[in-house]
Amino acid sequence: MTLMKDEDIQELMMKVVDGIASPDEEMTLAGAIRGNEKWETELRAFRKIKEVTDSMRFKELPDSYWPGYWESVYRGMERGLGWILLSVGAIILLAFGMYTGLSQFYSDPGIGVLLKVGVSAAGLGVIILLVSVVRERLFARKHERYEKEVER
Repeated sequence: MTLMKDEDIQELMMKVVDGIASPDEEMTLAGAIRGNEKWETELRAFRKIKEVTDSMRFKELPDSYWPGYWESVYRGMERGLGWILLSVGAIILLAFGMYTGLSQFYSDPGIGVLLKVGVSAAGLGVIILLVSVVRERLFARKHERYEKEVER
């Protein structure tokens, strides 16, 4: 019999515990762990864990819970989508403003394409960061500065 790696033994154990091992794999595992207290203990522990998890069930929530749940999910999605659309819209408008302000720069044939792309990328990066910081500051204004230190 060849010596099996620990990973192979553990993989076989999982297959046996889950009930998907072939009879040959079950015999291989039995031979590999026979007389090895460590592996036999681990196999018993895995079987016990499987038994416990198979008997677990989710607690049923009362019907009165669901209307509030769906309102909060909807509200969260609505606000998240609102912030995304506001951010994207602000980025587009500011980028258009930047392009319009630099239209002479972009239409000058003497300026290389690489420089135009670089200015565009840097400008767009600044705009995205600006929108992000403004959004973060608006969010932070809603929360108390020393919220964690003050006990109520």
